Amino acid sequence: MSSFGSGQKLDKLPVHVPPELVYEYDNARDSRMLEDPHARMRSLVLEAPPIFFSPHNGGTWFVTRKKAIVDITMNPEVYSNSFISAAASGEHGEHKEQQQGFMLLPISADPPQHTAYRAPLNQPLSAKSVAGLETAIREMTNELIDKVLATGRCDFLSDVAEPLPVTLFMKLAGMPTDRLAEFRHLATQATSATVDHATREGVFKRIAGILAETIKSRQEKREDDLVSRLLDANINGRNPNFHEMLGYSITLFLGGLETVVNALSFGVRHLARDQELQAKLRADPSLLPGAIEELLRLYGIASTPRRVMRDDVCHGVQFKKGDTVLLLLPAANYDDTAFQNPEQFVIGRTEQHMTFNTGPHRCVGLNLARLEMKVFYQEWLKRVPPFRLDPEKKPQFIGGFNLAITSLPLVW
Repeated sequence: MSSFGSGQKLDKLPVHVPPELVYEYDNARDSRMLEDPHARMRSLVLEAPPIFFSPHNGGTWFVTRKKAIVDITMNPEVYSNSFISAAASGEHGEHKEQQQGFMLLPISADPPQHTAYRAPLNQPLSAKSVAGLETAIREMTNELIDKVLATGRCDFLSDVAEPLPVTLFMKLAGMPTDRLAEFRHLATQATSATVDHATREGVFKRIAGILAETIKSRQEKREDDLVSRLLDANINGRNPNFHEMLGYSITLFLGGLETVVNALSFGVRHLARDQELQAKLRADPSLLPGAIEELLRLYGIASTPRRVMRDDVCHGVQFKKGDTVLLLLPAANYDDTAFQNPEQFVIGRTEQHMTFNTGPHRCVGLNLARLEMKVFYQEWLKRVPPFRLDPEKKPQFIGGFNLAITSLPLVW
């Protein structure tokens, strides 16, 4: 069951799916999602069952409540990540890519293997380690502001949100920084739910070919970057092999080129529509860390799939072995049972949002993401006059595994 991105709709419901749990939602093509992705996430909480089945894309379960997502995430024996390959089409069985070493590491592994694969990333991406990048982030942010400030307008996505985190991350990882547009296009295609299996497979082969060049170069000569560190990492008493290095590198490529780009873009869109909040943050930058957390909550990006490994009942819903379950993390941030008045922007909430996931697969890059966002907002709000959405050009959105912005025209 489930063939992500196929567009295929089931003619007949599986026998274990009760009609009352069926709700029609296509995570790539839903018109309300494409109009306003996070308003659609809120509507799913209000309109659909907490765990619902959609017949689109070959049939998938969706989970929208925080408690259920936490319970599933903390039970990897039943709800596995290990089926996820680089070409994650959602089709059954072992993918050819996995056998070739295309497993996304560490996210494609379940504990205890996941723990061993994740450990080498913890130290270089710790808060203490990434703090050393603050000066570079500030310089890059100001260079980008310099390019657009006098024009009184920009497309925030392409002019700022793409170059800043993508260039920074490519430098950090040791990947070439002169192919930004090409890399972003590949990353967007890789996480799209509308591309077919063959296209996705081709995209990942291109990404793997690019990253293989970097890995081979670092095998010959180490540099001060993440790829070099990973080559010397200790995984159960040995160094990662070439295919494992590809798995690491592809995961880092997708994480670095997608998540912060969209988190910044959705956050800036929110501020562009709230002049009062803009003024408040300009007057008191000490509010920024709390504001960033609330923007992250309101505008989650990624949803994460799981494969059901054996029959199980979860929060009253019967899952069967082989079912695909998509954990809608952005929707869980609008769960009334977890967040009071979830549609409201409230600085100082104590309940942990779900944007970075939870449990063993909590985002390993969250310290870097928070630092990038903090420095960006400090400089942008200090230097750019009050900004708003361009009244003549609407923002454009896409869905899939990530909720994303493709254009965000601003004026000031």
